[in-house]
Order: sequence, then structure tokens, then C-alpha cells
Amino acid sequence: MSDVNATTKELWASVKNKKSERQPIKINGKLADPEEFNSFFSAISTDSDYILENINKFRHSGPTHSWSDDNCNIVYNYQIEPLLRSLKNTAPGHDNLPAWLFKKCSFELADVVAKLLNMSFISGKVYSNWLIGIVTPVPKVVSPVTMNDFRPITVTPILSRLAEKLVVRHWLLPSIPLNHIEDQFAFRPSGSTTSALVNLIHHVASMLESNSFVRCLTIDFSKAFDVVNHEVLLQKVSTLDLPDNIHNWLVSFITGRQQKCKVNGSISSCSAITRSIIQGSGIGPTFYIIMKGDLKPLSVHNVMCKYADDINLLVPEHTDIDLKAEFNNVRQWARVNKMILNLSKTKEIVFRRPCPKRDYLPPSLDNIEQVDQIRCLGIILHQGLNFELHVQSVLRQCSQRLYLLRMLRSQGIPPDKLHIIFRGIVVARILYAMPAWGPHLNVAQTSRINSFLKRAYKCGFSDELLTVEQLLHSSATCLFNKMHQSTHCLHNLLPSVKALDYSLRNSQSYCLPQCKYQLFKISFVNWCLFCNL
Repeated sequence: MSDVNATTKELWASVKNKKSERQPIKINGKLADPEEFNSFFSAISTDSDYILENINKFRHSGPTHSWSDDNCNIVYNYQIEPLLRSLKNTAPGHDNLPAWLFKKCSFELADVVAKLLNMSFISGKVYSNWLIGIVTPVPKVVSPVTMNDFRPITVTPILSRLAEKLVVRHWLLPSIPLNHIEDQFAFRPSGSTTSALVNLIHHVASMLESNSFVRCLTIDFSKAFDVVNHEVLLQKVSTLDLPDNIHNWLVSFITGRQQKCKVNGSISSCSAITRSIIQGSGIGPTFYIIMKGDLKPLSVHNVMCKYADDINLLVPEHTDIDLKAEFNNVRQWARVNKMILNLSKTKEIVFRRPCPKRDYLPPSLDNIEQVDQIRCLGIILHQGLNFELHVQSVLRQCSQRLYLLRMLRSQGIPPDKLHIIFRGIVVARILYAMPAWGPHLNVAQTSRINSFLKRAYKCGFSDELLTVEQLLHSSATCLFNKMHQSTHCLHNLLPSVKALDYSLRNSQSYCLPQCKYQLFKISFVNWCLFCNL
């Protein structure tokens, strides 16, 4: 940056501009062809057994209304105007209507947009130009080599995304039964990777209280979002308590869809697609929750933890249904729902207490590799729930980012700007999912992270001396306070409430659990209770 006196806003704007200057996509050294990418993605999202009549049979024949009837309005201009005004600067869809137009003219366009949305919702039909998506290939790996290394992200028109989010917020999410989403930690209010990891580690530690080991199967589906069968999906949507016109709107949304692929500034021709949840759409994530909602373990003693398409199946040593039977149930579910299991990426890890009475590992499942560590939602889990490998990985990445900060300082970035960047790229990395793994740190690991933070402070990259204890306490307190709300996805992990409570401390209102081993005592929820957070 040439101007060393630039404001914080200008600093981050410069970073975003540099980030947006993407290198051209190449395959085998040649510039990628949008037509080839479009053919590749559309082939994945095309069902050879697709029959339109089977989709149309899901339409409801409920009472219809004229969109011009004011009594039938579903949304109003005073609801739409703030939504338009707060639109993010996002890419336009097939209609090429930019976000700035709706933001700058929110008052003038609110009536028109509300009328368009009401016409669509009341008639139960999606406008034809909303059914065309612009697909952008996004790399799944650092150095993609083939088209299979890219993920298709669809950009639908801005008004379509607005309509989708309204449908999800007002009708679709409220209609999903709680037992369908209680084990899903993505695409729902209060859900996050941190919550998913806290839940996973809590159940593992709890099971190890009465078992020598816990088998964890990390299940992977091939192209999970792109091969969702529309007929299967609509069969599940039909079980929800939705108004007829909204149900028909959902049917219309996934019927007759087309896509174009944008690569290196060029756009391909249109191709029809007959399956997938439309990655990048506002309604796609909720569709995926509905799709996976009925995938449950057979036994109440076994636990399934989901985050989007990442599924972890926990089976303790003492259970009425073993891991093999549970996995066969998952295979059967995949066949019935026309999903594809990826056995090469499905792994098993056997969690054990650090010092078990017997060192025994059960035999692995057929064609499933048994490993002693896995990377789960961004952190490294070891079979003994020792986070040494994760600490090493975090410190290695943070050290590399300190080098970047040194380079920025040599270019004349002032100290106050360096402090902001340090918090954004270093402290944020340490804080990632810290409530899940922070309580498990031993003295040596804590000391190493504190030494790194002290070194960063002495180098002038931080304006205050941070410690692991301080970071863990603040992040844990924030999450634990949110858990008290009955709608939070981790609320069910809290113990029962005492009958009488005369204490002002949050933890004293709960019955403290009996912990046989230290591993369960330092899992997040119990750690918070015993530390009186």
C-alpha cells in the first residue's frame, strides 16, 4: 500500500481488492473452457431416470387467490425496504440486476419488489429467469489439477435469493421437526463448527466414562450436494406442514432449472439440470437439512453428529447395535435416497482414554481404513483426545503469518494497522473452535502458545499481552452464556436445573455432573460448570 496513512477501512478494502484479483483457471496448463466446465457440472447434476411427471405430482391443488387482492399479501413494502437497503455487495445473477441498484433505490423499489414477491408466493410459481443460475467453479484444493477439484457454486438472481431467504425464514425452517435438526450443526440458528466439535467431544468423553473405547466413523458422501434427487427431496418436503402455495413454490423452484458456467470472464451456453440442491442458493442449505434429517442411528446408545455433509457416527464399546450394523444402515439409507458413499474417504478412529486399563482396538470394518488421528472441521483429533498435533499445526500457521506481518511492517504499515491484522489473522486462528479444545490443553501446550503470544507482543504486532487463559475464558464464557437459551443447539448438553437456587452464579443453578475420569470433567460443558463461568 502506497499511502501509509490509510484508514482501517481503506486497508481492508485494499486487501479485498487484491483477493478479488484471481488467477485465471487452468486445466493441464491450458485456460479452462467454460463449455467443458458446464458439461462436466451439468452431467453430475443430471438424473438419467428423471421424469417430469413424477415431480409435478407433488404439486398441491389448494385454494388459489388473485395476487391483486390486497388481503392476500404475504409480504409488504415496509418489510422489503430494509432488506433491500441492507443487501450485501454481491454478484448479480442471470438478470444482471446489480445489488447497488436495490440498495440505492430501496425506497423507490420496495413497492415493486413486494408486488413481484407476492405474485410469486401466492401463485406458487417461480419466475423463469430465476431458474437460471450462473455457476462459478471454486477450487476445493490449493492446487487444482482436474475439473473434479472444483466445486460448482451457483449465483441466482438477487431477487430470487431474497425470495428464497424469506421462504426459509418464515415457512421452511419453522416447519422442520426439532428431532430432524437436533444432530445437525450447520445451516441452522446457533449452529457452528465450534458447537459441532463441542458436541462431538462431549459425547466421546461421556461414553468413555463407562467404556474402554469409542468407535468413530467419519462418513463421506461423493458430491453430496450435487446429486440430491429431486423426487426424494420433494417426498420429504411433502411431510412438512407448509401452506399449499409455498409448497408449490418449492416444487417450482427445483423444476425446469438451467445453468450457465462462468470461467475466466466467459459464459457458456445453457444446460438443464435435474438434481442437486443448487449450491450457493439461499434455500439450498435448508433443503440439505431436510434431505439428511431422517438419517439417524439405530440405537439410542449410539450418537450421530452432523455438520453439513460431514457425518461422525459414535458407537461405544458396550452397545446393543455395533458399528457394522450401524454402517449397514447408513448404506441402506444411501441406496434408498440415491446418495453415493465415498468409501475411500470414510475413515474410522477409535477414541480411548489416555491410560486405559487394556490396550485393545476392535477390528476395522471391511474397506474402511482405521486411523489414529483425523482432521475434523478444522481441528486435529487424536485417538487419546490429546491436542498436541493441533497445537503444533496452529503454531506453525501463526508463525508463518508473523512473517507476513514483518513484511507488511517493512513496507511501512503503521503499528495500529498491524495490530488489527494480527488480531484478524493470528489471534482469530488461535481462537478458532477454542471452547472445544482449549480446556484439554496441558501445561506444556499452554506454555508454548503463551510464549508465542509473548513474542508477538515484544515484536510490536499486538498492542496487549494476550494469554491462552484469557482467550479461552472470553470465548468459553460467550458460548456458555448462549447455551442457556432453550433454542441453542447445545442447550440439551446442560445438566438438569436445581429445584432451589439461591446463588447468583450461572453454574450453581445446574446439578454438577459426577465425573469418573478427568477427560469428561474437562470437556467444555463440565469445565464451564466446575469453573463457575
